[in-house]
Parts: sequence; structure tokens; C-alpha cells
Amino acid sequence: MLLAPILLTILSTWKPGKVPERPIIQLILAVQIMAMLLLSFFWHRTSIIGGVSHSSALLSLSFFLAMCNTTSNIVFLPYMAIFPMQYMTALFVGMGLSALVPSLITLVQGVGGSTVCVNTTVVSVVNETFNRSEVVQLPVESAPVFSVAVFYGLMTVLMCISAGAFGLLLVLPFVKKHHVKQLHSLASYSESEDTKKPLKDENGIDSSCESDIPKHIDERSRLSLTPQQQQSKPMPTLTFIWLLLLEAFICALAHSVLPSIQAYSCLPYGKRALHLSICLSNIANPIACFIPLFISTNDLKWLSAKSLLGTGFSAYIVFLAFASPTPPFQDSALGEVLVILAFIAALGLFSYLKVCIAGLLRNEGKRALFWCGVVTQAGSAIGALLMFPLINATDIFTMVQPCSR
Repeated sequence: MLLAPILLTILSTWKPGKVPERPIIQLILAVQIMAMLLLSFFWHRTSIIGGVSHSSALLSLSFFLAMCNTTSNIVFLPYMAIFPMQYMTALFVGMGLSALVPSLITLVQGVGGSTVCVNTTVVSVVNETFNRSEVVQLPVESAPVFSVAVFYGLMTVLMCISAGAFGLLLVLPFVKKHHVKQLHSLASYSESEDTKKPLKDENGIDSSCESDIPKHIDERSRLSLTPQQQQSKPMPTLTFIWLLLLEAFICALAHSVLPSIQAYSCLPYGKRALHLSICLSNIANPIACFIPLFISTNDLKWLSAKSLLGTGFSAYIVFLAFASPTPPFQDSALGEVLVILAFIAALGLFSYLKVCIAGLLRNEGKRALFWCGVVTQAGSAIGALLMFPLINATDIFTMVQPCSR
């Protein structure tokens, strides 16, 4: 899954400005559409490998989807450098909706919905003359409203809508008028063909000929920038590195650590706590991405302080996962409310911070946004590599068994 991002990172480092974002994005969308469509028909197909039945179709197609997902940020973020900041916000809102919409569809489908505990008599043989019977409660899951094939079909439609939206982004005239030039030479150093194409004004005159200075910004570009951005200087190297480290840390928590322990943290308080924490945090994600349009900050100390606050909420969630299956306030409504609010606050804060960080790095051009995408995937991968053995190879976390309470 990390092969494509690693190859793109090497290519962009070796040949700056030679990575064509537009065709790569089109390829990513095409592969995702085909993989989703094939999953809707073949998700249940198995094959015998080494004498054991494996879900080969599901695993193979999921591999292609995962490879596209890990590559997307590395090309999507640099491509957004040619648009005003509002487009960057729209990108992150779309990322949030890409988690919210499938979650809502699964809620309608009823997967993981109400579990009924049914009394069942279990007979065990003690010896040749005596059998012991006892009544135990076994979980029975409710049937889904529609099939897995229908779900993947809906995901295919969603991917087609995304591809159509990107196509409109390429051809609509008013979108092309919003293309902006870069502020600093760092941007032009990795400038791709998308930004090398001349911009034309309303009269069809090539505005790129108005100045031979690469750092100069035409009037249309200035209209999309705040006064602070128009007068900004290149970001100090230490600030740039700190923002990248902050982005990696946030993504490790938001994309890997917290989702992997969400069931351990919430299920001791009941299935309702798990469902609400997933649904409400997914709703908070796109909403938080809108906030930087109205409340944004360039103060590194404030960004760091908010990251620390989000880390505090994350620490509480990790503590609850460690304390499972008997966390604090388990038998009270307070515990359920606290864990739901912790997930909403942590993931909402992290979504807000990711947009703010991307906005700051956008002012430094495509090269900075490329590295933002790289550390986004690197942070997520590090978090996953950390959590996978902790969950699957140790007894640190204990899952609450259904009907145990």
C-alpha cells in the first residue's frame, strides 16, 4: 500500500516539478471506481490457497483501494496550490464527508445495529451418567436492510460523483479564472505543467507576460489573498519542519490510533456510545473544516496549544481503552457522555488543525503542500504500525463481549 506514495516521494525529490498531478488524480479516481464496481460483484468470492479458503477478491481489490487512498494526499494537496484557500477548505470538507456519507449509509443499512441477547440452553457433558445444562445469553445480530453488494454499488456511485466533480474542476471556465500564482520561489521550484500554463484575463490576453519575475503575483492572484499573505515572507525552515511534525503527529492520532481503539473505549458504555461517537465525530469533521474560513490563525503557539488540547482528549480515550472492559463511570450516563464528547472534541480539533496547517503551507507553494501530503501518510502509517501489534499481538486491550453486561 505504501509502494506508490514512496515512489512518488522519490520521484518528486529527484525530479522536482516533474510529477504530473492531474493525470495521477484521474488514474486514482478511475482505479477506485473500477475496484468499487468489481467489489459489488465479487466481494464474496473465495479461492483455495494452501488448502485454506481466502477472500482473495475482497483482499485484492481492497489493496488497490488502499493504495489509491495512501497516494491521494500526496497529489491532491500540491494540486490545490493553484487555487485560492477556499478550495483547500473545500478539499478537507470533502475528505470529512467521505467518511461521514459511508457511515450514514451503513447506519441505514443496519450493520452493527441492534444486537439482541437471546437466552439459549447449553448442555455440557460432565461424565457418562450426568449432563449439566445452563441458560446463557448469546448475541443475535439483526439482518441488514440491504446487501453488501448494494453498499459497494452506492460507493461506486459516490466515486463517480467525485470523478465528475474533478472533471468539472478541469473544464469550467470560472474555475480556471480562480487559478493563482505562487508567492515564493519554493513554489516555482516544483511547479508542474498545471501552473506553467499561461493565465488569460477576461479579454483573452496572456497575463503571464506582464512580468518576467517569478515571484511577482498578478492582480487576479492578489484578489484571492489576504493582505497578510500578499506581504508574507518565506517561512523559516524550523517553522516549516515543526508544522510538518505537527501534521504527522495529528494524523497518527486521528487516522490510526483513535480509530483502532474506538471500540475498546466505547463498547464498555454500550453500543449506543460506539455508534454515536462514530457518527457525531464524522459529522464534526467536515464542520470543523469550515471553521478556518472564519476563525484561522497563523500563530504557531496557538496551533501547538490546540494540538496539545486535542492530545489531552486523545489521552483520555487511550486511558479508557486500557481500562476496558471496566472503565470509570461504566454504569452511569456520565461515562457515555464523556467518551462521546472526547471523540468529537479530539477529531474535530484535529480536522481544524489540519486545515490551518495546510493553509499555512499553501502559502509556501506546491513543494510545501507535497511534503504536507507525505507526512500525512507517514504519520498515519507510523500510527498503524504502532497499533497493529499492540492490538493483535498483546493483551493490553480487552474487548467487551456481547451480552456480558
